[in-house]
Amino acid sequence: MTSEPAAVAAFGTGVAIVGVGTTNHYGQYPEMGAFGMAQEAFRNALDDCGLTQDDIDGVIVGTGTGESTPYDEMVRVLGIKPRVAYPYSNGGRLFGPSIALMASLIDSGQCDNIAFVYTNNARTAHVRFGGQDVGGGSIHPAYGFTSPGANAAMEFNRYLHEFGLDREKLAAIPLAERKHASLNPMAIFKDRPLTPEEYAEGRYISYPLRIYDYCIINDGAIVFIMSRSDRARDLKQPPVFVAAASQQAGWNIYHHEDDFEYEAYQRVAERVYGAAGVGPSDIDALMWYDAFSPFLLYYLEGFGFCGRGEALDFIQDGRIELGGELPVNTSGGHLSETYLQGRAIVVEAVRQLRGECGERQVPNAQVIQFIGTAPNASSFILTRE
Repeated sequence: MTSEPAAVAAFGTGVAIVGVGTTNHYGQYPEMGAFGMAQEAFRNALDDCGLTQDDIDGVIVGTGTGESTPYDEMVRVLGIKPRVAYPYSNGGRLFGPSIALMASLIDSGQCDNIAFVYTNNARTAHVRFGGQDVGGGSIHPAYGFTSPGANAAMEFNRYLHEFGLDREKLAAIPLAERKHASLNPMAIFKDRPLTPEEYAEGRYISYPLRIYDYCIINDGAIVFIMSRSDRARDLKQPPVFVAAASQQAGWNIYHHEDDFEYEAYQRVAERVYGAAGVGPSDIDALMWYDAFSPFLLYYLEGFGFCGRGEALDFIQDGRIELGGELPVNTSGGHLSETYLQGRAIVVEAVRQLRGECGERQVPNAQVIQFIGTAPNASSFILTRE
């Protein structure tokens, strides 16, 4: 008789993120292209940790929207000859599981230093995330759901109805993230403050979601490098440990669940907290996949930060802002810093744990959690030693 797999990867202090790099700015890169952006971010990541391109013996290439970047061509462009190389789905929902994949390749000895390379030039390529061409073989467009935002809006409307809540309280999320972006020189919206009045006057894209509840579309590239901890201690930066990671697949795509993915998040929470030896009260900052503002509500309830139907009240009065009990997406996140399908958010988590974030630094940050959305619900815990 065999036991059920644990569905969680526990690494303790055995695997660490040792280097992070981005393009020198976010926004639009018409002159450089996806491969050029990748080269810039790769150089910056190597400089960050002190490794050379010859030290990189594992590569995962995550192709973002816009120009295609096949993994074999990316390896050639970067001038490396890794033992291990994989393509990885561009979907932002699949970012969380990529951390466990990388850490597992290190932990199993298949490589010593692995880089995740991600580019996105959706802005230059004029990519549309809605309209008549969206949906492929899905039946959803026939019912008017011609964008991810339409589906997110329907789910949030159901949530408001289910618990009898005030949608205007959702403003706390984009307001907090724009406030954080104002402290981040890399953020696209660093110079454009958002007031409660401006949010309330924002046009609806798909009711009840306003324009400020949607992620932004831009160009940029991200590289982060992971190594065995015994090697990491000899590099330039203090290691950031991947304590644990877990995921749960099988939920309905585009949020057509009537429990707001609560069961999926509960399952992941039980596994990842148990493996890391922490709980919601231990989290110093929460990094979350914020394609749309309401996602945070379902994460908070599913992972036990508050009870069912309580998240809109939980996020009020500065609780999720810097200086509050649970600061979230301290870089500005997808709503105000950049949309790179979760990858830039992990860069912020690493820099927070190193204490490098200046005015937006969370004091003495020790434990940071990332949560990604269903149908591939996921989470990982990053720690200082």
